[in-house]
Amino acid sequence: MVLTRSRSNNQGNTAPAPVPKPTAPATKRKASASAAPVSKVTKTDSTPDIAAAKETQPAPAEAAVLSAVEPAQTAPAPITALTDAPAPIPAPAAATEPTKVPSPPPAIAAPEASTIPAPVSVEAPIIAAAGPVIASSEDPTVHHVIHPFDVVVSDIEGTTTPIVFVKENLFPYVTSKLADFLQRNWSSEEMKSAVEALRVQADKDVADGIANAITIATESDEVTAEKVQQDVIATIGWQMKIDRKIGALKAFQGYMWREGYANGDLKGALYADVIPAFDHWKAEGKKLYIYSSGSIPAQKLLFGYSEKGDLLHYFAGHYDTTIGLKVQAESYTKIAADIGVTPARILFLSDNIQEIVAAKKAGFQTVVTDRPGNAPLSAEEREGNIVVKSFLEIPKPQ
Repeated sequence: MVLTRSRSNNQGNTAPAPVPKPTAPATKRKASASAAPVSKVTKTDSTPDIAAAKETQPAPAEAAVLSAVEPAQTAPAPITALTDAPAPIPAPAAATEPTKVPSPPPAIAAPEASTIPAPVSVEAPIIAAAGPVIASSEDPTVHHVIHPFDVVVSDIEGTTTPIVFVKENLFPYVTSKLADFLQRNWSSEEMKSAVEALRVQADKDVADGIANAITIATESDEVTAEKVQQDVIATIGWQMKIDRKIGALKAFQGYMWREGYANGDLKGALYADVIPAFDHWKAEGKKLYIYSSGSIPAQKLLFGYSEKGDLLHYFAGHYDTTIGLKVQAESYTKIAADIGVTPARILFLSDNIQEIVAAKKAGFQTVVTDRPGNAPLSAEEREGNIVVKSFLEIPKPQ
């Protein structure tokens, strides 16, 4: 919901007596009075709708956009006319002397002064709404526009997928089945690679002085497989408890989730508006990508085994933290270069304000998703951002 405060411009109300002078050409007045309204209609109708389901884009929102883009146009024409052409000042005296009406000087100045009331008093409150946009503390608030874009890059957790699915389905699946999973797959090469990645990360954490970091022993004649498995369980449990976003952990989680999706224990959850928005963007020829802290294999599992079936055909590619952390602008610069698109032509969707800030620094357009269960947004975080509760609320490009 966007609220705007309009402020009337009363400068035009001080126009002197020459306003009704009969010598003013009618065609000039008509042209002046119609210029501003034509420009407004053109701006309002110039942009397409994002989705058929999005039916309401009220005129006040458009007024807010115009006021943000053209804040300084508070009817300068009348001020310039009075400054550059001082002839209208003595006009009141001319009005009291009928015998001087035909004189050339007043007749020349009268048309310019007579045009003041028509464009200023009618159009200025619409074109130059001086009141600031007031951020709502409850509803999504649009503070700037979306420009045309060619690519959509989306986060997953809290953006396409409920946070509760991750915290109440995916994470508990790992912690509850980890011991059995390790025992059943311990001798496989994939398991050995996954454990080694965790061991390298654990050693780095200890070297960096990270509190409570847990190392993983190496199996040998003196160290049993059971001891190593206990270390793996301990380090994974510690990292998940503090919700770390590191590659080794995410890769191991994805390794386990693959089994859960394959046997039907897990199915990817999506918000109801996601597929309609994907369909709309694909129909417009836009490319869709995923950028998540979850590993690429985990991303493909979620969308490949979703409640709505296999959705992988929507995506042109996937990115995870192997390209860089999501809170670093360099990561988004790399993504734009890899896709081969100017950053300004990419729209990034996420619930995480730090990710939004990083993407903006890289030149991306951004939208913040305010989904149920997401972390609440402060007034400062809403300020200067487009915040939506549904993909179908994303403003149409202008």
